[in-house]
Formats: sequence, C-alpha cells, structure tokens
Amino acid sequence: MAGQGKGNTSGGHRSRHDWVDFAKGFCIVAVVTMWVVGEMQGYVNRGEAGWLGYFAVFAKPFRMPDFFLISGLFLSRVIDRPWRHYLDTKVVHYLYFFVLWTLIVVPATWLLGHDTPATATEALSDLAWRLYDPFQMLWFVMMLSVYFVATRLLRRVPVWLLMPAALLLMLFPLETGIYHVDRFGVYFGYFYAGHVFADRFFAMADWARAHRRRAVAIVLVWALINGTLVKLQLTESILATTVLGFAGISAVVVISALVSEQRWAGLLKYLGRTSITVYLGFYLPMIVLVPLLRGSAIGQQHSLVGTLALVGCIGGAVLMAEIARRIGLGFLYERPSWARLAPARATPQATDERKRQQPA
Repeated sequence: MAGQGKGNTSGGHRSRHDWVDFAKGFCIVAVVTMWVVGEMQGYVNRGEAGWLGYFAVFAKPFRMPDFFLISGLFLSRVIDRPWRHYLDTKVVHYLYFFVLWTLIVVPATWLLGHDTPATATEALSDLAWRLYDPFQMLWFVMMLSVYFVATRLLRRVPVWLLMPAALLLMLFPLETGIYHVDRFGVYFGYFYAGHVFADRFFAMADWARAHRRRAVAIVLVWALINGTLVKLQLTESILATTVLGFAGISAVVVISALVSEQRWAGLLKYLGRTSITVYLGFYLPMIVLVPLLRGSAIGQQHSLVGTLALVGCIGGAVLMAEIARRIGLGFLYERPSWARLAPARATPQATDERKRQQPA
C-alpha cells in the first residue's frame, strides 16, 4: 500500500524506537490526570484543581488522539497475518480485558457507594448495558478492537481514499444513536494515520534527534500556540480540535525522541511499557483517594491533593498488578490460554512486540 508505514522495530532498532514507550508513558499520565481532575471537580469549583487542571486542559486536544495513533504505529507488522492470529492478538485480546474489567470495576464502584443498583435484576441489567455502552475509561479498550477489525477489512482501500474519508468522519461526526457507530469516526483518523504513516512519524523522531535545537524551537512555538488557543477557548470547534490533535501528536513524538534517552525518562518509559496495567487499574484507587484527600487536613491545597492523587492512582494500579500476579491472579492482566484463539508466542521479541502494542 503506497505510503503505508512499516514500523520496523526489530531488536537491533529498539533503542531507536524507545521514544514510543516514553510517548505512551506521557499519554497515560495525561489521561490519568484528566480523570483525577474530573473527579476533583466534583468536590471543588471547576478550574480549581491546581496545576493538574491547567495540564489537563493544555493536553486535551492531543492526549487521546496520541493514544490512538500510537496504537496504530506497529499494525503493519501483523495486519496481513492469518485471521485467526490477527483476531486473537487484536480483537480477542482487548475484548477479554474490556469484559473482565467491566465485571470488576462496575460492581466495585457499587460497593463504594457509586450509583448502587436497588435490586439484583437492576444490577444485572446495568452490567449488561455496560458491555454495550462502556463504563468510563473502558471505552478506549473496546474501541481499539473495533478499529483493528475495521483497518484489516479496509486494508485494500487506497490510503488517498480512506484517509480523507476518516478525516471527514472526524469533522462531521455521525449521530445515529448507535454507540459504536457514532464513536467510531471520532478517533479512527488518528489510529489509521498511525498505521499508514508510521514511517513518517519514525522519521520525524529521527530528524528531531539529528536537529535538536531546531526541534526544541519548534516544540516551544507549538506549546505557545496550543496554550494560547486553549487559554482563549478557541479549541472547541471540531476543525480546531482535529488540527491541534495532529499538531500535538507531532509535538509529543518530537519531545519523546529528544528526551527518551535521558536517565530520568526511565519512569515514563516503564509506564509506557506497562500502560495496560495503569489504564485498567487506576480508576478504583482514584475514586477512593480523591474524596479521602479532599476530606483531610490538606483538602484545600488543590495542587497537593491532585499530585498525591495522581501518584497514588498510578502507583496503586502498578501495585495492584504486582500483588495480583504474586497471589495467582495474573489473569487480570495477562490472558490465560483458554482466552486465546492461537497459541501465545514465547520469544523475547514477541513479548516485546506485545508490550509495545498494548493500549494506552
């Protein structure tokens, strides 16, 4: 397919593409920040979430677009594999976590006093509904499986035809009332761009490393423009959101390429490699931590509350996963054999590939 990125990331190129892990780590922090700020604003006036509030608003145009684009970067490595293998790694994989964590998170929120159903029938009905209309952050995991199927089915359509069509769906959203149909067009263009233009994003990262001063200058100009437009509330139109989404994605690629080799970047690269763990696990710690911190002696120190909540949510998610694996509950984060259509590959390269292609 003309212009389609290959995303070549063999073992010899791992250091060259470490920026992808950093970018994923940055995005997962940005997304958790958004949720923490949203939860805090149930307890404080809008805009009073400290520095986290400013960061959440600044990152709004590009945080989810970047997630979806990164998810498509390495798709060309597997898109032509047999359907059985493809469905296993790109559809069943995500649906497994979507269904499992829906059955975990929704009842857990009830136990914590959030929208608790009055009867068992109502509870079962609510759970069934959430398998159609995803609960909170789980929509991303479900939509990834939809995007992977759509891209496979449409892979013979020329890029010059499908990319403009995807952009039109973003600019003119569907309003059918059917969740999956309406949601499909919102981010598919970013995901598809990550797939077909992967080589260009990798080339952009290489250019940034080779021309650091110019890259830094470009990032500073972007940050000024993005921040100004956000401050002036000029980012709410769909066209502005789309343009700023792609601009922000490019900026994150450049920033990640520039700093991913630094020692201090190791934490974000780790979060990027384990992004599925953080994404699935941060919500429950958040809805416990934020009200506890807000009700404590530091409750009016919004920046401190937000910072502690952010660190606690991410750290709590990682700790939950580690404990789960140690006590025999690893299936919460790794699919067991019965939930696979094809045998799992056990090679180090395949393991690295699976980590890089995890969501969020």
